[in-house]
Amino acid sequence: MLRKKLPQHLEAFDAFPKVVNEYRKPGSSRGGVFSLAVGFFVLWLFLLECYFYQKGVREQKIMVSDKVSELMDLNLDITLAMPCTHVRVDAADKTNDIVFATNMLTLEETDLSDMRHSSTKYRPGRKSEYRWVRSGKFRQKKKPVTGAGSACRIYGKITVNRVHGQLQITTPGWGYGLSDIPFHALNFTHHIEELSFGDYYPAIVNALDGHYGFTDKEAFAFQYYLSILPTSYKSSFRSLETNQYSLTENSVPRQLGFRSSPPGIFIEYDIEPLGVQIVDKYPSIVKCFLRVLSISGGLYVLMNWLEKIYSTRPAAKAEDNMLGLLGKEIKS
Repeated sequence: MLRKKLPQHLEAFDAFPKVVNEYRKPGSSRGGVFSLAVGFFVLWLFLLECYFYQKGVREQKIMVSDKVSELMDLNLDITLAMPCTHVRVDAADKTNDIVFATNMLTLEETDLSDMRHSSTKYRPGRKSEYRWVRSGKFRQKKKPVTGAGSACRIYGKITVNRVHGQLQITTPGWGYGLSDIPFHALNFTHHIEELSFGDYYPAIVNALDGHYGFTDKEAFAFQYYLSILPTSYKSSFRSLETNQYSLTENSVPRQLGFRSSPPGIFIEYDIEPLGVQIVDKYPSIVKCFLRVLSISGGLYVLMNWLEKIYSTRPAAKAEDNMLGLLGKEIKS
């Protein structure tokens, strides 16, 4: 319908001159190979640009921390090889403020078989399966055990002062001569699925996430010393203030007796005066598209040159002459 409405002289106009079929060079197998090679490289380039666009570029800068904050969130998800009735969690700091965190966290009876028995190795840039805090919720495991289980899972979030402090996971009364929990029931073997301070940002790796601590002694103390580094994260989608930390470990057996140091898990943390600023930058989609077009054009020109150089070889000329003769015979 459209062609019938066009004027005759406009229909005859063609801005792209065509070569008469008699003067066209017959196709060859090497032309198809070069075309497939160009198509493959263009597709690979397109997928590579999509990957870099999705990944972005991360810039990190160390600076003196100037953020003023009185409180911070401590996120915990740990499983102990003891029943929950034998566990007590407290948080104390330099301001003499003590948080009885046992009632603020969720203590869930579970089986020892549901507890991981090895440390998990993390790779930078890889998403961790333990990042439950970013959605504000912790992972739901199997159906909780009714009654006393062989292990206890402790998870949740508590708010602590942003000063030097310590998180203590102990047994009620032990070390003070007031415990009615039998000695043989103590077992502080544990698996820390997550220990973090503040909100989650992509690819964060905290040293204690996935850590497994084992002991075959009843009176034993796991001591972890954390240096918290204030972290400012910014991307095209969001910005937040959070923390990451480094770890030093020194675990020792305890001596039993009245007013002796209690066994347990002691996580001591301190705030560093320096901070790190992390910025995730993503390239413009228009720039990515123009890069693909420009490099594709360069590949096309390069393949044209390679095809011409290959065509100057005597064997290639003989092949072209043979194809030309076969074409003339077919037409006749």
